[in-house]
Amino acid sequence: MANKRTLKKEINYIAGELLAECLFNKYYVPGVDADKLDELMGKIVSIQDDFLCRVSANGDKDPKKVKVYYKKLRADFDKAIDGVFEDLAALNG
Repeated sequence: MANKRTLKKEINYIAGELLAECLFNKYYVPGVDADKLDELMGKIVSIQDDFLCRVSANGDKDPKKVKVYYKKLRADFDKAIDGVFEDLAALNG
């Protein structure tokens, strides 16, 4: 990880792209449940907020603990985003 700012930008970019994909599906793909897409967009926004707060929340100064913290944060973020992709794929099914 280079720095917190870069990580926050990556989180915002990924969340923005997923929201754009949801909006595209909602308005241009026929037969997709709009209510479920709205729920999925809410889930994406809550994931974004949660992980942006977690990036800023690390107060530890020990470099080893910081490295472990951010490694776990990235793994958790990847898992959450994979869940969103699965939900989106199920809606487009």
